[in-house]
This record gives sequence, C-alpha cells and structure tokens, in this order.
Amino acid sequence: MRKLLFPLLAVAAFSATLVSCKKDKEDLSEIAQGHKYGGVYVDGGAYSLGKYILYNVDSTYWDDFLGVSVPTHCQLRYNVVDTFRDDQNRLSYVIDILYRKTSQDPFVPADVAYVTPTATGLEFSQRNIKFLKLVFPVSEGKSWNGNTFIPLGDEDYAEYDNNKWNYTYANVDQPFDPGNNLYEHTVTVNQIDDALNNPDVDSTVYAYRNYSQEIYAYNVGMVYRERIYWVYQPTIGARKGYEVVMKAVESN
Repeated sequence: MRKLLFPLLAVAAFSATLVSCKKDKEDLSEIAQGHKYGGVYVDGGAYSLGKYILYNVDSTYWDDFLGVSVPTHCQLRYNVVDTFRDDQNRLSYVIDILYRKTSQDPFVPADVAYVTPTATGLEFSQRNIKFLKLVFPVSEGKSWNGNTFIPLGDEDYAEYDNNKWNYTYANVDQPFDPGNNLYEHTVTVNQIDDALNNPDVDSTVYAYRNYSQEIYAYNVGMVYRERIYWVYQPTIGARKGYEVVMKAVESN
C-alpha cells in the first residue's frame, strides 16, 4: 500500500533560528544573497544553539478506509540543539522537533531533522528524505529542482513523483505576516500547484490535489507552510491524504 508521509513529515518543514531583524540595519546586498533566509547559514556556528521557532499547525487527514476527514490542531517547536560534520565534512545542524496538543501541555519529542547550509543552497533532511529548500543567491523567478535528492518511481514517495514540482522564488524581500507577527524581509518558495478534477463536483472520476508553498523570513527561517496532498479513487468514494498549514507564532 502506498505510504503517505503524514503526520510528522508532512508538517515538518525546515525552520531553525530567530535572530532579531531590524529593518534599518539590514545590508540589502546581503539579503539578496539569501544565505540568512534559512535561519542557519554557511558561516554560522554555535551561536545558533538554543534558538527555536514555534508553529501553530492546523491539519486535516483524509482516511479513505473510514471515509472521514480528521481535523487536528497542535503546536510544533523546532529547537537547534547540536552541530556536526556530515560525510562531506560540511557543518550541519541538528533540529529537535517537539510536539504538544495545546499551549497548556508539555512538549514531547516528535522527530529530528538535519539542516546543512552550503555556499549555494540549504539542504533539509528528515526521515531519510532530503530536500534542497533554498538556493543562493535569491532572485525573483529563479527556479530549481528542490526534490533532486528524492528517488522517483517509488510508491512510498508518490507525492513527489510529479513533473510539476518546480521550486520558484516569488515576492522576494517583501513583508509577510503569518497571522500575528510581521516579518519585513521574506521570500516565497512556490513548489507545486497541480490538480485534476474535483470529487465535490464529480465523484465518479479519479482526482488529486498536490500543492506546496513555503515562506522564509530573513534571519528567521520558515515562517509559513501550506501543503496539500490527496488522491481520490471513485471506486472507494473517498479522499486519501492530508492538508497542513504551519504558521510561526514565537521564536527567540
């Protein structure tokens, strides 16, 4: 049976650190280079340890066996806890991902991610899947294969086996507010926007939706993510997949 990488992989997108960003002191040429949009960067170091970013996460899981949709809300906190050298001797960061149902609950360990910033891009790895989340320098309309490390033809990763995936920069160095906090310098990464049919309109035909977008703030990391992936089989009469929205609400 095809595996869906939900819930943790689906909601786990890179965000590492927050360093306060003052608009009147930013070097605009440095912003254009883009190395600090990922929060950690190639000339970074131990200063990043102890940094975190907290997300509100709203998600829906479609269960085709039961024919129901299950909405959930939680918080995820990404903590920078360690550094190491990878097999290419590149400085990499260990990100502990913590989970809690509500803000009143204690955090519990959920997963671990690894981030490797380089001179030309930023790699993010989790559960043995690696993405090229950003490339440098940053410019409007620039595109690349962010899924270059993911093998094609594997049913476990069917959601990535689609030629419409094309990571593209938009809204470079524009302000963005995920809901309660305005970030002055952000860049949007549009990754995929693909759909076929709509079961709400015609339930007799095969349908799917595959959408992904992330927004990164300078000196912060990822502050917004929206990911939708579901498949509808008319013989079953139900969707199978997930939808996730992550919004940064707190960081240090």
